[in-house]
Amino acid sequence: MSDLAALRDLVEMDLDDAGNATWSTGEVDRSIKRALVEYSRVSPQRAVGTVLLAADGREISLASLTGLTAVVRAWHPYTSTDPEDPPEWRRWELWGTTLYILDGAEPVSGDSVRVYYHKGHTIKDLDAAASTTVPGEDEEVIVLGAGAYAAMQKARGSVGAAGVSTETPEHWLRWAVGRMDAFYSALGDVRLRELRRIDKRVPLHGGGWRDEGKQGGI
Repeated sequence: MSDLAALRDLVEMDLDDAGNATWSTGEVDRSIKRALVEYSRVSPQRAVGTVLLAADGREISLASLTGLTAVVRAWHPYTSTDPEDPPEWRRWELWGTTLYILDGAEPVSGDSVRVYYHKGHTIKDLDAAASTTVPGEDEEVIVLGAGAYAAMQKARGSVGAAGVSTETPEHWLRWAVGRMDAFYSALGDVRLRELRRIDKRVPLHGGGWRDEGKQGGI
Protein backbone atom coordinates (compact mmCIF):
# COMPACT_ATOMS: atom_id res chain seq x y z
CA MET A 1 0.00 0.00 0.00
CA SER A 2 1.01 3.63 -0.49
CA ASP A 3 2.98 5.73 1.97
CA LEU A 4 1.59 8.91 3.54
CA ALA A 5 2.59 11.21 0.67
CA ALA A 6 0.86 9.02 -1.93
CA LEU A 7 -2.29 8.67 0.17
CA ARG A 8 -2.35 12.39 0.85
CA ASP A 9 -2.25 13.06 -2.91
CA LEU A 10 -5.24 10.73 -3.45
CA VAL A 11 -7.27 12.43 -0.72
CA GLU A 12 -6.45 15.90 -2.07
CA MET A 13 -7.45 14.73 -5.55
CA ASP A 14 -10.84 13.62 -4.23
CA LEU A 15 -11.23 16.96 -2.45
CA ASP A 16 -10.27 18.79 -5.67
CA ASP A 17 -7.57 20.56 -3.66
CA ALA A 18 -4.26 19.38 -5.08
CA GLY A 19 -2.68 22.77 -4.33
CA ASN A 20 -3.85 22.80 -0.68
CA ALA A 21 -5.81 26.00 -1.16
CA THR A 22 -8.55 24.79 1.21
CA TRP A 23 -6.99 22.08 3.35
CA SER A 24 -3.44 22.18 4.68
CA THR A 25 -1.33 19.03 4.52
CA GLY A 26 -1.63 18.85 8.30
CA GLU A 27 -5.43 18.80 8.08
CA VAL A 28 -5.36 16.11 5.40
CA ASP A 29 -2.94 14.01 7.44
CA ARG A 30 -5.17 14.34 10.51
CA SER A 31 -8.13 13.13 8.45
CA ILE A 32 -6.14 10.16 7.17
CA LYS A 33 -5.24 9.28 10.77
CA ARG A 34 -8.90 9.37 11.82
CA ALA A 35 -9.89 7.10 8.95
CA LEU A 36 -7.05 4.72 9.83
CA VAL A 37 -8.25 4.47 13.44
CA GLU A 38 -11.76 3.53 12.31
CA TYR A 39 -10.40 1.02 9.80
CA SER A 40 -8.18 -0.56 12.48
CA ARG A 41 -11.17 -1.06 14.75
CA VAL A 42 -12.89 -3.11 12.04
CA SER A 43 -9.84 -4.90 10.66
CA PRO A 44 -7.00 -4.72 13.20
CA GLN A 45 -3.45 -5.72 12.48
CA ARG A 46 -2.79 -9.22 13.80
CA ALA A 47 0.45 -9.64 15.68
CA VAL A 48 2.29 -12.22 17.77
CA GLY A 49 4.78 -11.53 20.53
CA THR A 50 6.69 -13.39 23.22
CA VAL A 51 7.03 -12.01 26.74
CA LEU A 52 9.81 -13.27 29.02
CA LEU A 53 8.81 -13.18 32.68
CA ALA A 54 11.17 -11.43 35.10
CA ALA A 55 9.28 -12.58 38.22
CA ASP A 56 6.80 -15.15 39.47
CA GLY A 57 3.12 -14.27 39.35
CA ARG A 58 -0.12 -14.29 37.41
CA GLU A 59 0.12 -10.59 36.52
CA ILE A 60 2.15 -10.21 33.32
CA SER A 61 3.06 -6.85 31.81
CA LEU A 62 2.45 -6.58 28.06
CA ALA A 63 3.92 -3.09 27.85
CA SER A 64 6.58 -4.40 25.47
CA LEU A 65 3.91 -5.24 22.85
CA THR A 66 3.76 -1.83 21.19
CA GLY A 67 0.35 -0.69 19.97
CA LEU A 68 -1.60 -3.52 21.60
CA THR A 69 -5.36 -2.96 21.52
CA ALA A 70 -6.71 -6.43 22.35
CA VAL A 71 -5.46 -9.88 23.30
CA VAL A 72 -6.82 -12.86 21.39
CA ARG A 73 -4.90 -15.79 22.91
CA ALA A 74 -2.21 -16.47 25.50
CA TRP A 75 0.00 -19.58 25.29
CA HIS A 76 1.84 -20.65 28.45
CA PRO A 77 4.15 -22.34 29.00
CA TYR A 78 5.80 -21.60 25.67
CA THR A 79 9.24 -22.85 24.59
CA SER A 80 10.56 -21.02 21.54
CA THR A 81 13.17 -23.67 20.70
CA ASP A 82 10.66 -26.52 20.88
CA PRO A 83 7.08 -25.19 20.99
CA GLU A 84 4.63 -27.36 22.88
CA ASP A 85 2.15 -29.34 20.76
CA PRO A 86 -0.69 -28.83 21.26
CA PRO A 87 -0.37 -25.30 22.71
CA GLU A 88 -1.63 -24.77 26.24
CA TRP A 89 -4.03 -21.89 25.86
CA ARG A 90 -4.66 -20.07 29.14
CA ARG A 91 -7.72 -18.26 30.42
CA TRP A 92 -6.96 -14.61 31.06
CA GLU A 93 -8.22 -11.09 31.68
CA LEU A 94 -6.63 -7.90 30.35
CA TRP A 95 -6.40 -4.79 32.53
CA GLY A 96 -4.69 -1.99 30.63
CA THR A 97 -1.39 -3.58 29.61
CA THR A 98 -1.49 -6.20 32.38
CA LEU A 99 -2.48 -9.75 31.45
CA TYR A 100 -3.85 -11.73 34.40
CA ILE A 101 -3.65 -15.53 34.06
CA LEU A 102 -6.77 -17.09 35.58
CA ASP A 103 -6.17 -20.83 35.37
CA GLY A 104 -3.49 -23.49 35.73
CA ALA A 105 -0.12 -23.21 37.40
CA GLU A 106 1.24 -19.80 38.30
CA PRO A 107 3.83 -18.56 35.77
CA VAL A 108 7.33 -18.30 37.17
CA SER A 109 10.40 -16.18 36.46
CA GLY A 110 12.12 -17.24 33.24
CA ASP A 111 8.92 -18.56 31.65
CA SER A 112 7.79 -17.26 28.27
CA VAL A 113 4.23 -16.38 27.28
CA ARG A 114 3.30 -16.33 23.61
CA VAL A 115 0.65 -13.65 23.01
CA TYR A 116 -1.58 -13.37 19.95
CA TYR A 117 -3.01 -9.87 19.83
CA HIS A 118 -4.48 -7.00 17.81
CA LYS A 119 -2.88 -3.63 17.18
CA GLY A 120 -3.66 -0.58 15.08
CA HIS A 121 -2.47 -0.37 11.47
CA THR A 122 0.21 2.07 10.39
CA ILE A 123 0.91 4.13 7.28
CA LYS A 124 4.54 4.80 6.41
CA ASP A 125 5.58 8.30 7.58
CA LEU A 126 2.33 8.94 9.46
CA ASP A 127 3.38 9.51 13.09
CA ALA A 128 6.87 8.40 12.01
CA ALA A 129 5.71 4.87 11.17
CA ALA A 130 8.34 2.82 9.35
CA SER A 131 5.92 0.85 7.15
CA THR A 132 2.39 0.61 5.84
CA THR A 133 0.44 -2.39 7.13
CA VAL A 134 -2.95 -1.76 5.53
CA PRO A 135 -3.55 -4.15 2.57
CA GLY A 136 -3.38 -2.45 -0.80
CA GLU A 137 -6.91 -3.60 -1.59
CA ASP A 138 -8.20 -1.34 1.20
CA GLU A 139 -6.40 1.83 0.16
CA GLU A 140 -9.59 3.39 -1.19
CA VAL A 141 -11.37 2.73 2.12
CA ILE A 142 -8.85 4.97 3.88
CA VAL A 143 -9.15 7.60 1.14
CA LEU A 144 -12.95 7.60 1.43
CA GLY A 145 -12.86 8.10 5.17
CA ALA A 146 -10.15 10.74 5.08
CA GLY A 147 -12.05 12.80 2.51
CA ALA A 148 -15.22 12.60 4.59
CA TYR A 149 -13.46 13.69 7.78
CA ALA A 150 -11.68 16.54 6.00
CA ALA A 151 -14.92 17.87 4.51
CA MET A 152 -16.73 17.54 7.84
CA GLN A 153 -13.98 19.50 9.57
CA LYS A 154 -14.11 22.26 6.97
CA ALA A 155 -17.91 22.46 7.13
CA ARG A 156 -17.75 23.04 10.89
CA GLY A 157 -14.79 25.39 10.79
CA SER A 158 -16.13 27.65 8.04
CA VAL A 159 -19.52 28.44 9.57
CA GLY A 160 -19.62 32.21 10.11
CA ALA A 161 -16.09 32.71 8.76
CA ALA A 162 -15.51 36.03 6.99
CA GLY A 163 -15.43 35.79 3.22
CA VAL A 164 -17.08 32.38 3.06
CA SER A 165 -20.56 32.14 1.56
CA THR A 166 -23.33 30.72 3.73
CA GLU A 167 -23.88 27.93 1.20
CA THR A 168 -20.30 26.65 1.25
CA PRO A 169 -20.46 24.93 4.67
CA GLU A 170 -23.77 23.31 3.69
CA HIS A 171 -22.24 22.07 0.43
CA TRP A 172 -19.25 20.56 2.24
CA LEU A 173 -21.54 19.00 4.83
CA ARG A 174 -23.71 17.31 2.20
CA TRP A 175 -20.64 16.02 0.40
CA ALA A 176 -19.09 14.84 3.68
CA VAL A 177 -22.23 12.96 4.73
CA GLY A 178 -22.34 11.16 1.39
CA ARG A 179 -18.68 10.23 1.66
CA MET A 180 -19.11 9.12 5.27
CA ASP A 181 -21.97 6.82 4.26
CA ALA A 182 -19.76 5.33 1.55
CA PHE A 183 -16.93 4.93 4.09
CA TYR A 184 -19.11 3.05 6.57
CA SER A 185 -20.48 0.87 3.79
CA ALA A 186 -16.92 0.00 2.76
CA LEU A 187 -16.03 -0.72 6.40
CA GLY A 188 -19.02 -3.05 6.52
CA ASP A 189 -17.65 -5.05 3.61
CA VAL A 190 -14.21 -5.17 5.24
CA ARG A 191 -15.72 -6.40 8.48
CA LEU A 192 -17.67 -9.14 6.70
CA ARG A 193 -14.51 -10.20 4.87
CA GLU A 194 -12.72 -10.51 8.21
CA LEU A 195 -15.58 -12.49 9.72
CA ARG A 196 -15.57 -14.86 6.74
CA ARG A 197 -12.03 -15.85 7.67
CA ILE A 198 -13.57 -17.32 10.82
CA ASP A 199 -16.92 -18.53 9.47
CA LYS A 200 -17.48 -19.11 5.73
CA ARG A 201 -21.25 -18.88 6.26
CA VAL A 202 -20.98 -15.10 6.69
CA PRO A 203 -22.34 -13.37 3.53
CA LEU A 204 -19.94 -11.56 1.24
CA HIS A 205 -21.82 -8.25 1.41
CA GLY A 206 -23.95 -6.53 3.99
CA GLY A 207 -25.72 -3.26 4.66
CA GLY A 208 -22.76 -1.28 5.94
CA TRP A 209 -21.28 -0.89 9.38
CA ARG A 210 -21.95 1.58 12.15
CA ASP A 211 -20.56 0.42 15.48
CA GLU A 212 -22.56 2.61 17.85
CA GLY A 213 -21.15 0.71 20.83
CA LYS A 214 -17.54 1.44 19.82
CA GLN A 215 -16.48 -2.11 20.67
CA GLY A 216 -13.57 -2.57 18.26
CA GLY A 217 -11.68 -5.71 17.33
CA ILE A 218 -12.83 -8.83 15.50
